[in-house]
Amino acid sequence: RRRRRRRRRRARAEAMTSSSPSQSSPTPRECVDDTSPEATTTTTAEEETTRSKVVILLAGALGDATPLCDHGAKLERALYVAHGGVGRAYRTRARELVANFKRNVKLAASVIRGDTSAEDVVTMPVTDLATEEAQIERDRMEERAVRKRTRTHFDDGVNSEAYVCPECGSNQCKYVMLSDSRDVRKAEIWGGSSNDECLALIQCQNCQHEWKTAK
Repeated sequence: RRRRRRRRRRARAEAMTSSSPSQSSPTPRECVDDTSPEATTTTTAEEETTRSKVVILLAGALGDATPLCDHGAKLERALYVAHGGVGRAYRTRARELVANFKRNVKLAASVIRGDTSAEDVVTMPVTDLATEEAQIERDRMEERAVRKRTRTHFDDGVNSEAYVCPECGSNQCKYVMLSDSRDVRKAEIWGGSSNDECLALIQCQNCQHEWKTAK
């Protein structure tokens, strides 16, 4: 009887072992296939929606009057190719273009006429997208910044009559070197190589006009 009981127990254990799965069931995360047609379709749909919105925004900023926003679509295609998708760089650049087209009417008209290609616009520096007035004002601000940095150095500037002021015609000037690649005072006395040039900031002592030149 004992032997029979042992045999029955072994048989039951073997039956339970054979009926259990060899591998654990996949988790919900493992069941998701990112390369499935459904996932790809969702990604493509989201991308197309973003691109369509950008086309409409660009067309509105350009003043595109074509029924199908042809100019906006052409510009968006160049933008998409330049950034390889609709990532952060694509969206940031799209916002920059829309904002500058609204302010810079001349640039927008140039794109509409075809004088400026879409490929050139999407790779153009932000400073070049600005209006002419904004570019002139930026240059003035940079010039004022240079003057502010160098104005105190004119106390130790070198007096010279070798320069003529383009504003008043006076030759009573002072200059300071913006890049000290050589001893300026020795160069004035003993001369120097023509290849050893650097930039000088000159100030007219008569009208205080300042300009830069190669020394």
